[in-house]
Amino acid sequence: MGGTARSKAFRWGAAAVAALAVTAAAVPASAAPAGPAKDPGPQRVGAAPKAPKGAVRTADPAPGETLDLSVVLEPRDPAALQRFVAEVSTPGSPRYRQYLGTGEFAKVFGAEPETVREVRAGLEAKGLTVGELEADGLTLPVRTTVAGAAKAFRTEFDGYKLKDGTTGHLNTAAPAFDGRVADEVRTVVGLNTLDSYKPRNTGVKGGNRKKQTATDTRALRPRLTGTTPTMCQDVKDYLADASDPAYPALYDTKDYWSARSLAVQYNMANQPNVQTGATIAVYALENYDPKDIAEYQRCHGTRVPVTAVRVNGGPTEPVDPFGTGAGLETALDVQTIIGLAPQSKILVYQGKNTWTDATATYRQIVTENRAKVVSVSWGLCEIHTPADARSAQNLIFQQAAAQGQTVVVASGDSGSTGCYLPIDEEGTPHPEVPDQDQLVVDFPSASPYVLAVGGTTMQTSVSNQTTWSGSGGGVSRGFTVPSDGFQAGRTGAGYSDLCTAPADTTCRQLPDVAGVADPATGYPIAFGGGQYWGVMGGTSGAAPVWSALLGQANQDLACQANGPVGAVHRALYQLPATAFRDVTTGNTNLTKSGNFSGLYQAGTGFDLATGLGTPNGREIVAGLCKAVAPSPASTFDALAPARILDTRYGIGRTGTAPVPAKGTVKLKVTGVGGVPASGVTAVVMNVTATAPAGPGFLIAYPSGTTRPASSNINWLKGETVPNLVTVPVGKDGSVDLYNAGGSTVHLIADISGYFTTGTEGSTYVPKGPARILDTRNAIGRAGTSPVAGKGTVSLTVAGAGGVPATGATAVVLNVTATSPTSNGHLIAYPSGTTRPTSSNINWLAGQTRPNAVVLPIGADGKVNLYNAGSGTVHFIADVFGYYTPGAEGSTFHTAGPARLLDTRYALGTSGTTPLKGGTPLALNLNDGHTLANAKAVVLNVTATAPTSNGFLTVWPDGTTLPNASNLNWTTGQTTANLVTVPVVNGKIDFRANTGTVHVIADLFGYYS
Repeated sequence: MGGTARSKAFRWGAAAVAALAVTAAAVPASAAPAGPAKDPGPQRVGAAPKAPKGAVRTADPAPGETLDLSVVLEPRDPAALQRFVAEVSTPGSPRYRQYLGTGEFAKVFGAEPETVREVRAGLEAKGLTVGELEADGLTLPVRTTVAGAAKAFRTEFDGYKLKDGTTGHLNTAAPAFDGRVADEVRTVVGLNTLDSYKPRNTGVKGGNRKKQTATDTRALRPRLTGTTPTMCQDVKDYLADASDPAYPALYDTKDYWSARSLAVQYNMANQPNVQTGATIAVYALENYDPKDIAEYQRCHGTRVPVTAVRVNGGPTEPVDPFGTGAGLETALDVQTIIGLAPQSKILVYQGKNTWTDATATYRQIVTENRAKVVSVSWGLCEIHTPADARSAQNLIFQQAAAQGQTVVVASGDSGSTGCYLPIDEEGTPHPEVPDQDQLVVDFPSASPYVLAVGGTTMQTSVSNQTTWSGSGGGVSRGFTVPSDGFQAGRTGAGYSDLCTAPADTTCRQLPDVAGVADPATGYPIAFGGGQYWGVMGGTSGAAPVWSALLGQANQDLACQANGPVGAVHRALYQLPATAFRDVTTGNTNLTKSGNFSGLYQAGTGFDLATGLGTPNGREIVAGLCKAVAPSPASTFDALAPARILDTRYGIGRTGTAPVPAKGTVKLKVTGVGGVPASGVTAVVMNVTATAPAGPGFLIAYPSGTTRPASSNINWLKGETVPNLVTVPVGKDGSVDLYNAGGSTVHLIADISGYFTTGTEGSTYVPKGPARILDTRNAIGRAGTSPVAGKGTVSLTVAGAGGVPATGATAVVLNVTATSPTSNGHLIAYPSGTTRPTSSNINWLAGQTRPNAVVLPIGADGKVNLYNAGSGTVHFIADVFGYYTPGAEGSTFHTAGPARLLDTRYALGTSGTTPLKGGTPLALNLNDGHTLANAKAVVLNVTATAPTSNGFLTVWPDGTTLPNASNLNWTTGQTTANLVTVPVVNGKIDFRANTGTVHVIADLFGYYS
């Protein structure tokens, strides 16, 4: 099989698919299986492949040769799948970005269980070994021999040798299936092994002399930063060294584009609104050398995690940059993403270069759903890619779109003639390849479910860019889109000469967009075990540029609040022209004979040379993120505390075992504890971690979504630590509580309120912070004596701290317990009601512990604070706002969880120094879209690594520092607390009273 990697001349392959529909439709329920019917006899699925021109017959494959096949079934409702993808990808649709979660695709669109059983039984009856159904619910892995496949599928196999010397075989007839199930089978991948191209590198410019030991030993920078890295001087000097005539001097912005220089031109440098880093998958059909990645990161001072994920054992060909070129493509892809998205995390999925494994690699990326952007620099011209692989892979790309994954693909390096392979830099012709002078596009860039990226030449600036002649593009022969789809009204010059699409559809045109690809102005990479540097090009350099940009979009606060950009075409094509840098000159006439008179020509607007153009990055990010309306406005209903989870006693979870390390409790929150069964957007819970066997922390997040990097509770071995949590609710009415520690822990959750889309609830009025209770100083209570063991403070909140005397339904307090003489805990509850069994703060003797509390106000305007310990304790309470049924309050919007501030990693700050006692830190929340009009934000704030005992105050910017605290700590302690703070001037301020401390803030919602 294979792919052709796209560094300088690279590509990849899938089959005709029905047009995307845009009609609204519900996600289908499972249909009842059809009753028994008469078997109409064997039927062929698909068509028999044809040997390429010039292929020479050789000996047939040995009957005993092992074949690993994939039998791909049809989705249970292909039309509904197409509609669903269109709806979640179309701005303005009620379903826009309401993606399927991990594992849901098989449940909703996978083949019917009865169909799977029938197909499996038929294959096994023919002597084939059938594995377990893949996670997509559509793929049955099959192992057999050539002889077994010939008998089972009623075909023969012919051996061939291509002009480049590669050999393989193909089936002489389309595979046959029993007539009862033939319509339920889409294709069989792996019968055809003939096309087996290797990656097509045409050399690395200026890179064959060994680099001396690095002189620039800059420290690695943490990855959670939006700052675009600068290339080290020692590598710039190395590339500019002209002492050897064999290697001309190469200069930034003239002969290559360093990450920072390119990011500046593409307006994607120093991303201002970075939250948690995005995960980007790199598709690879080769091995790579981690030393190359380490050298690039050394030079740029980055610390991006790069993890290899080997599929079916992974590739076996060794890295050989000076021979086969193996490893260069992955080096280019990974290093380009590192330079442009230094806060990302990269997963390199590695498969063997066969059609079966290449398809399996896509399938694993998509079914695991760990990365929301997938960068692909491998392909093949459309007519040489086996139809079975095109069909199977296109279905995988549909699944990716349904799950909100963006697949970004290099469009090819052979201009308008996708099968053409130009000579290499040394002038050596490549072997004769059939169909070199045909107008053909590349696959998988031809799929309507991927973003196809073409190429440009650029020197000095974007004002001096033109089409690179190798930019792959044109009109697909096998794929269409609806006539009112994302390319409606846009036809590039030359389109009408080729398209023969049926009525109500249009041929898929590509590329969609473009980026620097000309190797004469390419990308600097480290290779050869990190001992060499050179410059590479091809659309395989442009694709990771767009992958990095869309990764930046996904980690922008607005997109994190509303979901990843997903199948981005429909939103991208709706952006204003200013979001792109139009390329209006040049053409893609790169053919052996040059007979096509410059097809395709660049021009004003969309064309088949560079698509919409190169990126104006910040505008694209803002446009894609603004394309989603804010999350629904929600009102609040306070509840008397009710326990809905206690893993010690099997409440809310089967069994009494503690939560294991890296384990998750899926907690149903709708329909329990007074929370309605529907219409709920978020819940407010007091979550307590107890009896931990070692240190750790908790991550609470909506069920069915990607686990964020935020945290809610931090604990040490043996501690009992509570914290108030406001967390969005997943589509299934659940939230996930993840034990991120390395040891077991018990979890307790007490529900205290919920947000709903209904209008009958209360709205929020931010106030303060204002201190209304301090038993040490007789504030809010007569006398300065501590609260006795089993004693209660009856605290008047109506008319205090900005809360009105009448009309408030609930109050938001930060309560602190200090100077306890014994272990104990606080129970806060409305005055005039029965004291619950829940707890709000747990403390040890001598500890100071804070926690946020949201409480209904009793009929007498009071709340009760009960000391459940046996010893005395002092209580402090600060008002941060109240809820009211009146119209003066703000409604709540779920957002995140998303990290806004981390002083350890220069996130939200200009450096990595801790917060210094007495020196305020202002956090700018005005991102231009999501939080631009926020009246208050709901944060989980964590203080870590304090150098002395102290406390933190969070308050609205531009106001006087209040006499209030949010977090209290002892030296070295990590403490977290929920903070709901008003926003003034688009900012909030943080101040520690003494010492130094690192501060982390995670967003869970906002009021507007």
